[in-house]
Amino acid sequence: MISGSSGGPVGGGTEFTAEGVAVVLREACEAAGLDATGVELLRLGSNAVYRLASLPIIVRIARDPGVLPEMERAVGVARWLQTVDFPAARVPTGIAQPVVVRGLVVTFWESVQEREEYATVGELADLLRRLHWLEKPESLGLPYFDPMTKLPASLDGLNAVSEEDRSFLEERAAKLAKEYDRLDFVLPFGMIHGDASIGNILRHRNGHAVLIDLDGFALAPREWDLIQTSLFYDRYGWHTEAEYPSSSTGTASTS
Repeated sequence: MISGSSGGPVGGGTEFTAEGVAVVLREACEAAGLDATGVELLRLGSNAVYRLASLPIIVRIARDPGVLPEMERAVGVARWLQTVDFPAARVPTGIAQPVVVRGLVVTFWESVQEREEYATVGELADLLRRLHWLEKPESLGLPYFDPMTKLPASLDGLNAVSEEDRSFLEERAAKLAKEYDRLDFVLPFGMIHGDASIGNILRHRNGHAVLIDLDGFALAPREWDLIQTSLFYDRYGWHTEAEYPSSSTGTASTS
């Protein structure tokens, strides 16, 4: 199923529509020596995600042309995780990437399975525990994570709100930044996934759970990897009372 279907010009003037990114897809596949015949468009949102018909490969085209550093890091993380046999998204061998086509960043990933099947909250906790035990390789050059970094740009982009509302949000953001700086964390500082949630853990065709979307890897208090699950449980009710304790049991054992 395709989610999302419209978008204005982005990098290089390319329209982020099914028609616009299809041109990017074909050129990227040609550069990588892949056959784009019969591709299936899976999603069109912050990324255009395609499944190749010729090989079990997923092609991801980012809407934001500024994500090149993040995707370079994601590819590096994927290659490193494979060397330590950690269950995560893999990149195909023999393809130099990321590639930039018409201003858009394109990456290639091995398909996890033919259909999208999410794993469980308990499996997410187990993978995070294993991830948090790993020693970060200096070669990855992981950045330090600051949850407030993108707030100013987000607030600047709020063109449809009143000045009063904007001032309120800016004051609230400043208050939250100060409160965050005063937090005492229990788990040791180290490597995190950065976007850990039930939406970023898929069931592999071999039956095992794997982490995907590796571009948020960073160095931070490890509790950050529990936040989305906590929000999904407490605010949205997406996880049951039985599921939620399992999400933190594994990661807490790293302390």
